[in-house]
Amino acid sequence: MPLQGITCPVRIEVKHPFLILQNMKRTDSLFHIYDLTNNEFKQAFVVIGQGPNEFISPWLFHTPLADFLINDNNRKNLIYHFNINEEGESTCKEVKQANYITFISDAAFINDSLYVIDAMYLEPSLYLLNLQDELPRKKKKYRDPAIFDYLADPNSGNVYANDNRIVFCYQYKKQIDFMDTDLNLIKRVKFKYASPTNIQRDEKISYGIGYLGKRYLYVMFFGTSWKEYRDVSFREAFVEVFDLEGNPVVKYRLDGLGPVNFVVDEDTFTLYGVGSDGEPEDYLLVYKLRGLT
Repeated sequence: MPLQGITCPVRIEVKHPFLILQNMKRTDSLFHIYDLTNNEFKQAFVVIGQGPNEFISPWLFHTPLADFLINDNNRKNLIYHFNINEEGESTCKEVKQANYITFISDAAFINDSLYVIDAMYLEPSLYLLNLQDELPRKKKKYRDPAIFDYLADPNSGNVYANDNRIVFCYQYKKQIDFMDTDLNLIKRVKFKYASPTNIQRDEKISYGIGYLGKRYLYVMFFGTSWKEYRDVSFREAFVEVFDLEGNPVVKYRLDGLGPVNFVVDEDTFTLYGVGSDGEPEDYLLVYKLRGLT
């Protein structure tokens, strides 16, 4: 999918029929909006700076909302709530401050104020918080507290959320936990897989990046190390799809470049992805996920 202007996308979000992307290596027009019905560029907005209506360290979230959220981490965890009109133009609806004691750029939002976050180096737990909370409302321990280095823990992974599910995908094990929005386990999906127990540098990865829509979970499976993945030019990737009850639905082999961040438009079941290091330059990767309903 061609992009307009000098672009180097790092994050994307879909709000059908619009796609929002965040550029890196830019100080102006940091965010772009495109109409997915014709790939037409609609709007550029946000300037890096410290003045009014400028951002210092912005980050685009994936959320189940009809609108979209942007965080400015260097301004006391400010959360900017934007809506999009029928012409594809965005307006800042409101600004809220997250009172959590540390950054929330990795938050997985359940609604416009409730979210879950991986505490990583603070505790071996998932935290459930509201924007007004300084401390978590609930914790769910998921890894060994004796392993201080989060990246060396065989139980580390990535958390996703929508308005009725929290999902945790393990990055070394072939395992996924499906939970309700109160962190109660609904189903643990486990597959036979030779996962490492003593994590070394550039270890084999199971589940990498993912996206939780309203219908399905989409998660990339590697089965190889990041170095080996680079050596094959970011190809040979797979996307596994699960329903929200944890049942496997379909597995896709991507026949081109694999994305390093992606979303899925569930109105058309189209995957839009960002390539590694902005490649291909000024383009997004697009895959049609055939067979989903």
